[in-house]
Amino acid sequence: MRYSQAFIKTFKETPRQATSINQTLLERGSYIYQVGSGIFAFLPLGYRVYDKIRKIIVEELEKIGCQEVFLPILHPAELWKKTGRLNEIGNELLKVSSSEKDEFVLAMTHEEVITPLAKSKITSYADLPLILNQISKKIRNEARPRGGLIRLKEFNMQDAYSFHATAEQLDQTFNDFVTAYLKIFERLQLKTIIVEASSGIMGGSGSKEFMLINEAGEDKVLICPQCGKAFNFEVAPKDRKCPQDGEVLNEKKAIELAHIFKLGSKYADSFDLKFVDKDGQSKPVLMGCYGIGLDRLMASIVEAHHDEKGIIWPEEASPYQVILIDLTNGKAEKFYQKMMAAGLEVLYDDRDVSAGIKFADADLLGISYRAVVSEKTGDEIEVKKRDQEKSSLITLDKFIDQLRK
Repeated sequence: MRYSQAFIKTFKETPRQATSINQTLLERGSYIYQVGSGIFAFLPLGYRVYDKIRKIIVEELEKIGCQEVFLPILHPAELWKKTGRLNEIGNELLKVSSSEKDEFVLAMTHEEVITPLAKSKITSYADLPLILNQISKKIRNEARPRGGLIRLKEFNMQDAYSFHATAEQLDQTFNDFVTAYLKIFERLQLKTIIVEASSGIMGGSGSKEFMLINEAGEDKVLICPQCGKAFNFEVAPKDRKCPQDGEVLNEKKAIELAHIFKLGSKYADSFDLKFVDKDGQSKPVLMGCYGIGLDRLMASIVEAHHDEKGIIWPEEASPYQVILIDLTNGKAEKFYQKMMAAGLEVLYDDRDVSAGIKFADADLLGISYRAVVSEKTGDEIEVKKRDQEKSSLITLDKFIDQLRK
């Protein structure tokens, strides 16, 4: 993509409504646009990052047997009445009425749809276990959206649902998701801890949260300095001591990246979701659910990886692999064409502006590699990683090979 043709216009100033690092840098870099309070649009750069995050999630979840579906955001209110959550949740659940008879809910979660869907297919123990995954919009009538992309009214959520014949099956899938989620966060260079958590409106017998320790976080976690055991503030021991070793727990701010639940038969009971076991007995299906907020994940990357100049994207989330900067009168064109022919993702800064502006924008955008072509570089290019200070001269062929590895 040529920068001169791209839908990118950067700003030096902090956006007036921005109160977080992630919103400030993402808006300044033309990654997002604020439509309203808690409502954002992804611009082309932002959507490239979102799409890469999405692909990483899908790749890792397919490895543990997830099958992808796509569920509606508009739900008949009758489904939510069956679980009792239509009135339990309160104002965060947005309701829509088109007439006196037709009442709908804008989904903030999908248990009320996925459970009857599964019921239409599951009849026998031979149909289990089953894991269905989706990534879709969610609506939460958040009274006080805040933190940029961290707490929104409209957001993109990965939520998977598992169905099981036995508690042992559920435990295995629960552990599989722990492994898969940790791998996702590792690929995005987010160092997370797993904490004991409350099930809240979801219900069930157990839940765990994946937390990123960060001052931008709204959650409070208590961590044992001795064994590392961690608790969400809501479920921490009242004496603030670790049950395992008696050590006083340390309080930290954190961003919740993911939450997983053992739902048991809570929703199966509401929708009479049962299966016939090997002995011909009818039993309720046991369920689990597992979720990651993609917008929040993007925000968390920025909160964790930035400096005074701008964003520092991990390589797997970077909108482009390299930003190619031309400081000549078009000498970089042949380098750009060769990079494109090699299949690299390149943002080619061909603008007629100063070198200082090009370098400042490259730092703000945070693309993983910067490659400069100038009169001094000859037949080579000057390459610098965004998270490093030093640059080096390298042949284009070697650079291409390096990025292909």
